[in-house]
Amino acid sequence: MMNRQTYRAHMGFTLTELMIALLLGSFLVAGVIGVYVSNIQTAQVQQKLMQSQQSSQVSFQLLSRDAMHAGFTGCANMIPQRVVNVLNPPLAWWAIWTAGIQGYEQGAVPQFAGADIPPVAGTDGVQLMYGRGTSASIVSHDLTAVPPMVINQNVAGIVADDIVLACDSKMAVIFQVTGIVGNNISHAVGAGAPGNASLNFGFGANGVNFQQSLSADAGTVMPLETVGWFVGTNADGNSLYRVALVAGQMRTEEILPGVENLQVQYLSRDSANYTNANAVPDWEQVVALRATLTLANDAKMPVAAGLRTFTQVINLRNH
Repeated sequence: MMNRQTYRAHMGFTLTELMIALLLGSFLVAGVIGVYVSNIQTAQVQQKLMQSQQSSQVSFQLLSRDAMHAGFTGCANMIPQRVVNVLNPPLAWWAIWTAGIQGYEQGAVPQFAGADIPPVAGTDGVQLMYGRGTSASIVSHDLTAVPPMVINQNVAGIVADDIVLACDSKMAVIFQVTGIVGNNISHAVGAGAPGNASLNFGFGANGVNFQQSLSADAGTVMPLETVGWFVGTNADGNSLYRVALVAGQMRTEEILPGVENLQVQYLSRDSANYTNANAVPDWEQVVALRATLTLANDAKMPVAAGLRTFTQVINLRNH
């Protein structure tokens, strides 16, 4: 005679038992799927963070290059009062020498001419100026000669219409090259855009400039590099931009798309704290800047602001 246990073994599982098993199995599968999806999302977030870090590092490398060169004239560090500018007025933002660096606090960032891209409200900007590349030595300079300036070799790649920075042991001058043939440079008055207003390269003690040739003794010339860094808005959102002066024309480069904010603070000599641009008493005394870049958040893959914010401290070598 068959006992109860043997009978149940032959009968199989009841419907209730099967439903319980299916329910428990569903919970198990759902848990595994949840863990899998969570791992995929975590991997995507980590990859996005890694890409953001790499992008911000490239941006900081480019900014560091400009900042570390800021203020370089080829001869010596020149105070703004000893840099003569003979370009036709009104002088554009890129032609006004301010110790090689000028910061703009949020709400005061200019719309850098040539970019045609409005800055984003609440973000900072910075302007950096320096002599670009390798300087050429001045062999001779005579304002009345044709051509007036002869250099040893055109190692800096100077071309016609370039805005250049030339200097000797006493002064520096910003002017436009109106022609170059081999090692011979012309800087005629009234030609080109913006063009040269005069040949008053000399720096007068009373503030009145006069005609004076640059000295071949320690005299050098190189292209003037003026760049503006800011966050601007376009049809696709906000991006980090670099505006640069090249051969007398402004060129706009989109450095990094998807940027929410840029904040820049400055450290002055004999100061222990970084300050905003509107609190800098003398740009000649700025020795370092601290840039903080915040990338925009992705609604489909949100990341905390602290994880998409990156900071870089850059020392100025020519201050």
